[in-house]
Amino acid sequence: MPYDRLRRRLTESGSPTVTTLPDGSVDHFCTVAEDDAESPETRDAFGREILGDRSSFSFAVEATEPGGQAVNAAKQLHALGGSVTCYGHLDAPVFESLPFDTVSMGAPAVVYVFGFSDRDVMFVEAADVAEWTLAEVRRVADLPDVFGGDAVCCSNWDSVAGLESAFHRLSDADVPRIPFVFDPGDIVGCGPDEIGALLDAMAALQDAFDVVYSANRQEVRATAAPLSGPFDHDLARLAAIRAETGVTAAVMHARDEAAAAVTSDDRLRVSNYSVERPVRHTGGGDRFTGGLGHALACGWDWDVALACGNACAVSYVESGSTGGPNEVAAFLDERPPVDS
Repeated sequence: MPYDRLRRRLTESGSPTVTTLPDGSVDHFCTVAEDDAESPETRDAFGREILGDRSSFSFAVEATEPGGQAVNAAKQLHALGGSVTCYGHLDAPVFESLPFDTVSMGAPAVVYVFGFSDRDVMFVEAADVAEWTLAEVRRVADLPDVFGGDAVCCSNWDSVAGLESAFHRLSDADVPRIPFVFDPGDIVGCGPDEIGALLDAMAALQDAFDVVYSANRQEVRATAAPLSGPFDHDLARLAAIRAETGVTAAVMHARDEAAAAVTSDDRLRVSNYSVERPVRHTGGGDRFTGGLGHALACGWDWDVALACGNACAVSYVESGSTGGPNEVAAFLDERPPVDS
């Protein structure tokens, strides 16, 4: 069982050197404030309120935290004991509290997260990132320092202009061949040309790194949509993405499972734990990225790496806090075994 082996791995986990990049956001966690009525508990209820007669809503900011996909993944990597540096858009006082090394490349986005019982709704004031380039990276660090550790976790293709060009330029960079975990962010709704550019950029990046494409179920389906199908299940979509790009692996993280196509014949599924009363929805996928990146940086087997991503994500969603080895192991000890 991968979770049994994960427990053992967590007790002997090392301290790999991992880079995360390139975004950052100031996250305001909010609730809809109602003086004379109950606040809507679900996204559907909120949607009905918006489509109703009301034209204005009040809200309260319950907490403000440093966020962004790169920052959230770095939080998880640091919690697991990694030596982490986050290169992102972090020019705001809230990022000064982060317990790992940071290098800022500009102003962050501002995000308002409205939490509901089923899923969150986010309103984003995007950062003014004209283009994320390797020239900008070289302005703040040498490329071997950024890409020369044990793994890289990169996120947010959909929001950070310039990653396409940077991936192509990295294809012939003089850097070690290490795992490069890439979560594209919310690409649902992108057109075929945009998805084609994403696939081409991943194929180029594979020339320099062991690229691991990691996306949620909806993003995997959007990525595979332009490819030859039809597909009867998501593992087939992952295999098609891997075959089209030549990447080392294509991974899906979902509420019920994580899955991966690692070779033409090696396809894995690891069931996930359920959460009845989630405290946080936003950020769970980023904890999966951090857990997966840590496991791959440590050289763990693929099924254990998927289990690590699952456990980190579910532990965060249930508790609202980022778990280290002891907390994740305790979370697993408190749960009955799941079929994997």
